[in-house]
Amino acid sequence: MRMRSTKFRLGLVISVTLIGAGAMAPVATAAPAAATAQVAPAYAPGDSHPGGGRFDGRAVLDSIKVGNGSVRVGDRVCAGNCNGTVNGTAGGKGGICAGLCNGSANGGTGTTGVPGGTGGTGGKGGICAGSCKGSSNGGTGGTGGNALPGGDGGKGGTGGEGGICFGFGCAVTGGAGGAGGFDDD
Repeated sequence: MRMRSTKFRLGLVISVTLIGAGAMAPVATAAPAAATAQVAPAYAPGDSHPGGGRFDGRAVLDSIKVGNGSVRVGDRVCAGNCNGTVNGTAGGKGGICAGLCNGSANGGTGTTGVPGGTGGTGGKGGICAGSCKGSSNGGTGGTGGNALPGGDGGKGGTGGEGGICFGFGCAVTGGAGGAGGFDDD
């Protein structure tokens, strides 16, 4: 029996992601209760290493946010109504988005070069599954640094690679190269 593989895979990816997000929601709503629990210090009262190396779980629970029709894990993963989120910053890679992702999971623009230096590389696009218009694109390369006295401006950075898209509105592109820096003329 042959299935229409593209539609089947898309449905599977979205279903698994949204089911996983639904499973995370009870954990996220428990965060305030967990955050108020008292944790015994892992050091003696006179110790010079307060809190060094201990883990009380708050950091994990604090990174899960539920609201506005979405579940987000930090700034890297979003399921649900995620328009314009989980984009990379400062040349960073785009995140993962499942659901309404328009403008999401794009790589970040590369950083501006130091004086006379090359701009940073744009971030690689992330992953989008769902409604993906304008998502998972590579970031634009950073602007080259302006010239030092008597020198030339730096080269623009390389655009980031496009990411992966499953769904509607997929037109993943690599990022454009950055503009060169200004010359000292």
